[in-house]
Amino acid sequence: MASEEQQAHETVAPQAGHEQRMCPACGSPVDTVVRRRKSLGIFVPEWVPGPCRNPDCPRYAPSEG
Repeated sequence: MASEEQQAHETVAPQAGHEQRMCPACGSPVDTVVRRRKSLGIFVPEWVPGPCRNPDCPRYAPSEG
């Protein structure tokens, strides 16, 4: 059961109120992804850069769908 609680849950965050994130490898703009992590027994949101969609980038991740 503990492993189920610690699975990564990601959603694309709306851009309002958050600065535009950039890919560290190529500098292209990327989506902001909200992940959740457990802190003191509760889940808290954590905004992180999403995958790069630039096909020329070494960190390229094709879109799902």
